[in-house]
Amino acid sequence: MINRRHVGSLVLALAFFGTTPLSAQQAGFLKPGDAPLVALIAPPPPNDSETTKNEISAYHAMQVKRTDEEAKFAVADDDASVFRFLQGMGTETDPEKLPLTRAFFKRIGATQIQFINPSKQIWFRTRMSVVDTTINPLIEVPRSTAYPSGHATTATMFAIALSQMFPEKRDAFFKRADQFGHSRFVVGVHYPSDNEAAKIAGAIIGNALLHNDEFLEELPLVKAELAPILEPKP
Repeated sequence: MINRRHVGSLVLALAFFGTTPLSAQQAGFLKPGDAPLVALIAPPPPNDSETTKNEISAYHAMQVKRTDEEAKFAVADDDASVFRFLQGMGTETDPEKLPLTRAFFKRIGATQIQFINPSKQIWFRTRMSVVDTTINPLIEVPRSTAYPSGHATTATMFAIALSQMFPEKRDAFFKRADQFGHSRFVVGVHYPSDNEAAKIAGAIIGNALLHNDEFLEELPLVKAELAPILEPKP
């Protein structure tokens, strides 16, 4: 049975997100202590470590082989919305026709920011293009530090939420999440280890979401809106 209170909350969230910069929003689903990332994730490799040096070498090797099409796809993934996430899987949507979906997944993005930004400040890993100034990123380098990747964390959280709605597509959703994270390496703003940490972070936060009553009550409402697009046609 549809809970009208949560339909109302999604509509209010939609109005809020439409007028407020995401960085200023703290309208996520969780409370601050629900996902203790710093206690559960290893710290990043130091700038002078062999791991960091090898990751920078891997970037230069990738850059030589990177095609224009791969670069264009990765740049498009700078849009950390669920609609770009789905578009990268070949599923086109009209956000204006999916207001519950838009509000719900923006709240997931706000939840990511709530936990990843404080973690970045603690770990304070320098961006790859700052450590190696010969790297010329394809996009504007975010002002935040690198570890873990916020985009890759969000993508993992999207995969978790979408898999709850459409479990038959679970493998495809998580494959897309990996691709979304890899795009951050392709454009030159994240190390691979930033993305690996993001997978763990996304799983920790995602698990907390799966134990959150409000998230669980809104999930079927969003599934009903997305079902005509994502459920297999007979």
